[in-house]
Amino acid sequence: MLYSNGMDYTKMTDRELIERIVAKPVDEAVHNYFFKVQCEPFLRHVAKNILNEDNVSNIWGEFYEFISANDWSVLRNFSGKNNSSLYTYLSNCAVHYFLKVRKKNSRIVCVDMAECDVASLLDSFSADKEEEYSSVWQAFDRLKERDRLLLREMVINERSALDVADEIWRFVRSAERDWRKLPVKRVQDTISMMKRRALMNLFEQLKGSFLS
Repeated sequence: MLYSNGMDYTKMTDRELIERIVAKPVDEAVHNYFFKVQCEPFLRHVAKNILNEDNVSNIWGEFYEFISANDWSVLRNFSGKNNSSLYTYLSNCAVHYFLKVRKKNSRIVCVDMAECDVASLLDSFSADKEEEYSSVWQAFDRLKERDRLLLREMVINERSALDVADEIWRFVRSAERDWRKLPVKRVQDTISMMKRRALMNLFEQLKGSFLS
């Protein structure tokens, strides 16, 4: 959808577009245009060539968290220096950011497989085994509150992203504090990405003990 209240977003200047994106209340139409039309070409490049992702939608949540952090500081910092367009600026920002993500992800091997096994790895969560204080439990206990909550609720209790959104969203660096005002897919992608990070952090903790 490119139009809202009779406005054609395709004819906006870069500065006008930024002002509409960071404005409150959230304009869903301009957000959809920005993320799904303006940003999709360079995000498709990032997904395929940097992250080995076939589906660009797999990185929407990660990109949204990055771009909206600190009250949309990435967008607010755009200056058009050297006649650079907003598209070129954001493309460079996205490439640099996701290169860092790839570097971080490369430290953990087989995270997807780990998600399948994590329920058994965290078997020590059951009441009759907690007192054993296994290496897995110790690793879990060292995680941040956000990661402990995500693993317990989404992996152990098998709750969906939307089921835990009320509890999790306070940890999300988003300009919009009420997740219900955002598109459902964006909320799901963001929380799923956070769960993946929690799994990575758990296995990082386990590397020195449980996985050695």
